Parts: sequence; C-alpha cells; structure tokens
Amino acid sequence: MTSSFEEASDKQQPTGGHVVSQSRDHLKSGQLGTADVTASTVANIGPGIDFYFAFGVIAVTAGVAAPLTILAAGVAVVLLAFTVAEFTKAEPSAGSFITYVETSLGPRAGVATALLVTVGYTVAMAAVFTMSGGMVAMTLAHYTSWHLAWGPLTLVLTVGAIWLTVRGVKLSTTAVGVAVLVQVAIMVMVCVIVLVDQRGHLSGAPFSWEHLTGGLAGLSAGFPLALYMFIGWENGPALAEECRDPKRTVPRALYISVAIGGALFVFFAYATVTGFNYEVSSIGRSSIPFLTVADHYLGGAAVLAWVAGIVSVLATLVAGTNSQARMLFDGGRTGLLPAWLGRLRPRADTPVNALLVMAAVGLGIIGVWWMSHLISGDTGSMNPVGLYAECSTMGTIVILFVYFLTTVSLPFFMWRRHRESFSILRHVAIPVLGSLTLVVPFVELCKPGQPAPYSEFPFIALAIVAVAAVIACIVVHRHPRTGTGEGTAFSGT
Repeated sequence: MTSSFEEASDKQQPTGGHVVSQSRDHLKSGQLGTADVTASTVANIGPGIDFYFAFGVIAVTAGVAAPLTILAAGVAVVLLAFTVAEFTKAEPSAGSFITYVETSLGPRAGVATALLVTVGYTVAMAAVFTMSGGMVAMTLAHYTSWHLAWGPLTLVLTVGAIWLTVRGVKLSTTAVGVAVLVQVAIMVMVCVIVLVDQRGHLSGAPFSWEHLTGGLAGLSAGFPLALYMFIGWENGPALAEECRDPKRTVPRALYISVAIGGALFVFFAYATVTGFNYEVSSIGRSSIPFLTVADHYLGGAAVLAWVAGIVSVLATLVAGTNSQARMLFDGGRTGLLPAWLGRLRPRADTPVNALLVMAAVGLGIIGVWWMSHLISGDTGSMNPVGLYAECSTMGTIVILFVYFLTTVSLPFFMWRRHRESFSILRHVAIPVLGSLTLVVPFVELCKPGQPAPYSEFPFIALAIVAVAAVIACIVVHRHPRTGTGEGTAFSGT
C-alpha cells in the first residue's frame, strides 16, 4: 500500500483570497531509524547542558533528596510521552502537537496551537542559542585569561548549526548522535570517578523522603525545573515523516529516550550530591555544581567536563532546531501558519524557511536583550546564564499550554478517528493523569512573589494564549478551509 506521506494531491485551493496549500511538499521518508531518532531526542533533552544549569536550583529547593524531584518529573514525562505515542501510532505527522490538536479540536485550536508552538519553542531555543556562545566564553574564561564576548560566538555557532541542519536530517542527526555519545561518556566518567573516590561515604539519603526539604512542598518547588530538563522528549514525532516505519520507530524512540534521559539525570544528581558530601548549602553556592565537582575531583582533566557542556549545547541546538522547525513547516504547508514556512530546500528536502525563521527570531530575541542592557547601561548583568534562565522559563510556560492541549485532545482524536481502537485506560485515564501533572509546574511558575522578570512571565504567557486564540478565530473565520487536510495527508499506510 502507498504511504500516506506520498498521497497528497498537487493542487492548491483558493479560499477567499487565501491559498491553502494542498501540494504538501514532503520531507524525504525512510531516512531515520530508531537509533537515529533516539539519539536526536536524547540530544534535544540535553543531558549535559540542562543538568549543568538546572540542578543547583533543584538541589536548593529539594535538598539532599533532589533526585526524587527528577524521578517525579520523569514519571510526568512518561505520561505525556505515552499520550503523544498513542497519537503517533495512529497517525504519524511532522506537525506533531499542531496536527493532533487540530484534528481533535478543530482548526481554531490548531491555529492557536501552531502559534503557541512557534512562540514557545522559539523562545526556548533562544536560550540554547545563548548558551552555545555563553558556554564557550565561560570555558575560555575559566582556563585562560581570555574574556570574549559571548554574543558574537553565539551568532557564529548558531549560523553553523543552522547550516548543518539545512544540509539534511540524516547528516545532522548523525553528527548529533556522535555528540551525544561524547558528552554522556565524559559525564559518566566524571560521576564514576567521584563515586569511586567517595565509595566509603555512599548513602541512600538522596533517595529518602526524609531528606527531602519541606517534603511535598520541596519536591513541588523544584518540579518545574526538573520537568524543564526533560523538554526535548517530544523531538521524535516531528521527525516521523522522515522515519522508517514511523508508527513503530517514533513511539520506541520516545520511551527509550525518556528512560535514558531520566536514568542519566538521576545518576548525575546522585554523583553531584555525593561529590558535595551531601552539603546542599555548598551546592547552592556553586554556579554550576557539576563542573565544580569535576574541577575538585579531576583537577586539570576537568576540562573534559567543560568541553562536554559545549558539545551538549551544540547538539541540543541542532536537534532542537531540526524537530521544531518541522512543526512550523507542517503548519505552513497546511495553512495553519504562513504558507511560505511550508517550503523545502529542493536537494536536501529540508524545511529551510522554518529553520531560518527560528534562527532569525531566536537571535533577534538575544539581540533585543543585548541592546536593552547597552541602552540602560546595565552591562554588568549581561551574563548568558541570566538570559538562558529567563528564556527557558518563559518558553516553558507557553509550552506547558501546548502539552495540556495535547493531553486533552487524545480522547477526542481516538473516539472520532479510531473508535475501533478506543480504550478508556489508554486514551482517557492516562492523558488525564498527564494533564494533572502539569498543574504543579503551572502553579509553581505562576505563583506570586517571584522576582522580576519572572513575576511577569505568567501574565505575558496568558496574553500570548489570548492573542493566539483571537488570531485563530479571525483566520478561520476569514479562511474556513484553514488546516483542511491536516491529519489526512499523513495518516496511516
């Protein structure tokens, strides 16, 4: 039977002056297997860079038992991954969240989701862009007398990463796979050295509820950051169109990637807490606890851990832009986003317009932040870690809305389109549990009393959601066929 990735017609249908593309430029199928998608997803999760900059805060809020917070976030991500896997097993699509919400809840919800995906992931990727140059500058400053500006480094490295993604998904995914192996090998080596050195003082305290500061409140406080460390788990579905047997490849890669990411984060957390001799206050005083541990136990060889951080952020940059640009691409070719986003680079079959937009907007966010500090004269606070934290938090809040819409969509999707496979447990109960786990990060990220600009982010996110809803209503009213064919061009075989 012919794959549905190849079945769309080559027609364009005008709708009141708006052209809804039915030609559906297609990404080249059959390029990626389970190992490729898994490597790309683990890279997007970023076991190095996310742990480096998130764990210190998690440890301060949760205490010695910080690994329990990571385990809790891992369970939440498994529930979310299960929901997305059920969608993918039924109808794989490069549009991922956008496709599934639109086919379940209608074109207005689809347009709104497409806009939230565009904003949320672009802001989150701006954080990764920031740390690509920031990590290099920090490493050079740590080991040499050079104090280079991280902005130009970010520009060069981001342009290089985009160039690699434009060359083709197979090439960029292979490069990412090598980078993942390098960073994980180095970080595991550091942890093993720490644990061997501390073998006489190993303890189960990091996994004991009694050592969780504040109990459930402490776990909840660190939960949003722990959940953020896993963001990128959704990488695989956006690569579905380029996979071999996507209905099996993508779900497998989802589960394997989350398992690998969770195991690595817990292992790194245990080794870091142990390396600090279970002194949470010392962890809190360290800007990057893992690197502090590496410097202490490895001496000069700790440079490898710093290099692993650079490799990790570059791998996340490539993997993240690859997957997220494909969601924008699919939104463009189905009319949920501007049509020019749904164009491919002919030879490599890559969504070049979507890639360039992500890069341009992400770098634009950094540029505006940079210029605002120059104009205000507050150049002393132009630390890349600060912008990384701000973009990560803002992007995460918007992405949580996308997750929520997706979990709500699955029961409608399966009942309307695949009723013969409908299951109360798999398609109602588990998505409901997944949506409930999102309540904790919503509450923690939106609670009052946070310092600026974090106190403003929830209101900005709500404004973005409201604007997206209004735009969606206007677009669908003016162009009733918006999204027509979404979910059918890529459904089944």
